[in-house]
Amino acid sequence: MKLRIALILLFSFTILIMLTGCTPEKEEQNSSQEKEQEVTEEAYDIKKAEKQQISNIYGLGYPGNDDALYTAEEDGLKFYKDGQWFEQNKNKHMYTGFQAVENGFISSGKPAEGAGLRSPLGIIKSDDKGATLSQIKFYGKDQFYFVAAGFSGETLYIISQEPESELGAGVFRSTDKGENWEPVELEGMESDTLGMIAVHPSKEGMMAMSTRSGIFLSNDFGKTVQKVSDPVMTTALAFTEDRLIYSSVENEKILLKSLDLASLETEGLDIPFLSYDNPITYIAANYKKAGTISFSTYLYDIYESADSGAHWNQLLKNGRIK
Repeated sequence: MKLRIALILLFSFTILIMLTGCTPEKEEQNSSQEKEQEVTEEAYDIKKAEKQQISNIYGLGYPGNDDALYTAEEDGLKFYKDGQWFEQNKNKHMYTGFQAVENGFISSGKPAEGAGLRSPLGIIKSDDKGATLSQIKFYGKDQFYFVAAGFSGETLYIISQEPESELGAGVFRSTDKGENWEPVELEGMESDTLGMIAVHPSKEGMMAMSTRSGIFLSNDFGKTVQKVSDPVMTTALAFTEDRLIYSSVENEKILLKSLDLASLETEGLDIPFLSYDNPITYIAANYKKAGTISFSTYLYDIYESADSGAHWNQLLKNGRIK
């Protein structure tokens, strides 16, 4: 305790010397330099993307406050709009568990070097296209690769993979925008793996999870679940208002399917050929433009459809922005 007090006093004394040693002339000079730095600091902007090779995709979505498709990557966000790719000029954080919501996006991840933010980010949100971030929970404590949110941002789910994290390992939900968390029961789960979670855009008590044993659906915030697909490996999923779009790997084929939420009947969707080593990793639906869906793949291809999967346009091939 004496050592701690001595260190505090020494630190205070050092600060005092620094303050008293700053003459009015120096103060004026420092103030001038600070103002100059403020003027010259680059403002946040979204610009046309330079030619590059994308190395990772951690999420895909259509935020309700923009007209672009967002991809979350190792070096920030990329935006596809009007036939072109755009990128941030700064704030290029690594976003994991990226989820588009009505007012922007929710995510986890790690900050860009020199950003002045704690690492990991915990769960954060942005309502200005990534210009600023606000904290939801676990800031500076935990990072999550699996985050799910209803479109309103009211109901959140996370998969915590680390027993040492604040929550421990498991699946957790919050129904108050991330303020309080509780374990998800998942009664009826018949799988030894946990996969990606999706939340219905308007019925936030409805959630689904993709696993190696199929798709499991819940209508009570994950308290109970039922298998609604064949017992096959499923890799990604997303809700539209009346359907659940999901991908499966069957007989060395990559498939995309559509589950009717009323009848629980499934139909296949035609997609461009994907090799067995290029499964679908993320699926997104545009809730402002019914019928617009997109998906990304393991080898960084991105496809988009404006007519519920009848036709597809390739937006990205092998991660190359030309």
